[in-house]
Amino acid sequence: MIIPLEQRIAGLTRWFERRNERPLIGFTLGSYYPLRRYSNGVRNLPSGPIGPDDIHVAQFLDDTDELYRLHEEAGGDLIWSAAPFIGIPWLEAALGCGVIADLGTGSSRSTPPPGFADHPRIPVFSAANPWVEKLLEFIPALEERSAGRYPVGATLMRGISDLLSALYGGADFVLKMHDDPQEIQAMIDGLTEFWIAFGRCLLDRLPLFHGGTGCYMYSQWCPGKTIWLQEDAVALLSPDLFDRYIFPADVRIVEALEHVAIHLHPTRYIPSKLLSESAIDVVELHIDFDGPRAKALAPHHRTTLKSKPLLVWGDVQASDLEFMLSELPAEGLAINLIVASAEEAHRIWGRAMELWQRREERATI
Repeated sequence: MIIPLEQRIAGLTRWFERRNERPLIGFTLGSYYPLRRYSNGVRNLPSGPIGPDDIHVAQFLDDTDELYRLHEEAGGDLIWSAAPFIGIPWLEAALGCGVIADLGTGSSRSTPPPGFADHPRIPVFSAANPWVEKLLEFIPALEERSAGRYPVGATLMRGISDLLSALYGGADFVLKMHDDPQEIQAMIDGLTEFWIAFGRCLLDRLPLFHGGTGCYMYSQWCPGKTIWLQEDAVALLSPDLFDRYIFPADVRIVEALEHVAIHLHPTRYIPSKLLSESAIDVVELHIDFDGPRAKALAPHHRTTLKSKPLLVWGDVQASDLEFMLSELPAEGLAINLIVASAEEAHRIWGRAMELWQRREERATI
């Protein structure tokens, strides 16, 4: 199951084009929480408010190599990627939000910019912003450390709904959509322009890896320049509010950049049909620890796979894996499982190949 890099590149190219003959299987090792994934990088990070000067790029490089080593030992079809440290809400910070590091939970959060509630405004993007400068500092350092072994991808890029939640505080942006739609639309327009400018700045500096781009967390690789868009706060919206406010902004982002993948969590409303008919390149849909399982999500998986490559990531249990390998179309399907060790990954790989072989044999009868 230790597959040569060139073979994985070829497999992911076919996956991106929905021409893969079997579902791709990969693994995520290490803590889910970013401040724990990079224990060496954050060793001098204070708990509480932080600024760009608290981030020391060189300290993250050994963690990067260790995460790469763990991934390669686990094996599978996917390709691990380095990225500017994912434990910082870079977009929010560049917009003027405060950044709070919580070493206890292993994650960080943002606080609304001072005075935003009284005077809401979106700044013009600048590569000279101290937070942006710090993010860009990671790219040449990671490229040098990689020495051609792994790609350097874009960092976590929270989407328009997430940024509205950060700026207004929690779910207050939803109330603003009802109470002051003119203001919220102006904020969305400004955020979309800011996001596109930030994305272009980042992608322009990323080195291509075998003609493609890695992904900050999901061990994916896609041809060309690809950026991942996260829309977690969509979970707070009705279908009407998503369709009216967020989806048009995401479409603008997709149209402005070469390739865009979108990350979503399964909620009461999953816009699978809308996304399947859009120009988005890849859809990633979590299986959450306390969320619906693969069988319940199958209608959304099937809708997506009719036109888009789909990555299923997260708390993929044995029953989920068996269902997806037995019931979902292979073309365009990739599954990334969270595992505790390389040994667990090897066991799951063996089971996955056994399940797929059984399906192939049934198809020939």
